[in-house]
Amino acid sequence: MDNALLEWAKVFVAAIGGGFVVKLLDIGYLEFRRRDEKQQSVANFVDQHLDPILKAADELVGKLLSLGKEDFQSLADIPEDNPFGDSDFGSTAYLIARLWAQIEVLRQQALYVSISEDQRGRWLQQFLNCMESRGVRLLDRISQRAVGETLIADSGAATVRYIDFINSVETSDAARWLAPLAILLRKATHTTERQQLLQYAVVVHAMIDTLDPGHSVTRDRPAIPGKLTKQTWRDLKYRVFGTYLTFVADVEKYVGRPKTRAADVSR
Repeated sequence: MDNALLEWAKVFVAAIGGGFVVKLLDIGYLEFRRRDEKQQSVANFVDQHLDPILKAADELVGKLLSLGKEDFQSLADIPEDNPFGDSDFGSTAYLIARLWAQIEVLRQQALYVSISEDQRGRWLQQFLNCMESRGVRLLDRISQRAVGETLIADSGAATVRYIDFINSVETSDAARWLAPLAILLRKATHTTERQQLLQYAVVVHAMIDTLDPGHSVTRDRPAIPGKLTKQTWRDLKYRVFGTYLTFVADVEKYVGRPKTRAADVSR
C-alpha cells in the first residue's frame, strides 16, 4: 500500500512538473514573440522616418559645403527688405528649415516609441542630441523647432514645397519665426557664424555617412576640413566626436589632420 501511494505520488509530481515546465516554455516563447514584434515595430518606425531625414540632411550638407568652399560669399550683401527673395539665401534657409521640420515630425510621432531600441534609431537620437547641444546648434531649441514647424504641411507628415515656403514668408507671419535664422545667415561671411555653419554641416555630414553607409538615398560627398579654424577643429575632435559621437568612423574625413598655427585658416 505504501509502495503504491509512493508510485502515485511520483506520477502526480511528474505531471505537475511537466506541466509547469511547459507553462514556463509557453510564457518564455510569448515573451520572445512580444519583444521580437516590438523590435520589428521600432525598426519599421525608424525606417519610415530615417529616409526623409537623411534626404533633407543630404541636400542641406550639399548646399553648406558648396557655400563653405567660397566662404559663404554668395550670402554677402543680401537685401534688407526681401532676403528670402535671393535664391541662395532663400534656398539655404529652406533646406535648414526642412531638416528641422523632418526632425519635428519624428519627434511628434515618436511620443510612444523608443527609437533607441533600434541601433540606427539609437545613433540617430545621439546625432539629434548633438545637433541640439549648446555648442553645435545654430539657434536655441525653441527657435529651431519654431522654424521647423513653419514647413510642416497640414497633414503633419510632410514638408511644404520651396515655392510655398517662399510664399508663406512673403504673405504670412512665418518671417517672424524665421527671423533668428535670417539673422544668422546674414552674418554667414563673418568668421564666427561661418564656423558655426561649417561645424553644423560636419555633424550632419557624419550623420549621413553613418546612417546611410551605402549611400542608398544620399550622396557620398567629400568634406572641406581645410575651411575649419583651429578652434572649430578642437571642438569637433574633442567635444563633438570625442563625447557625443564616439561611434563615428573615419573622423579625420570631416576634420582633417591636426591644425598647426601656420595652417589655421581663421580670418
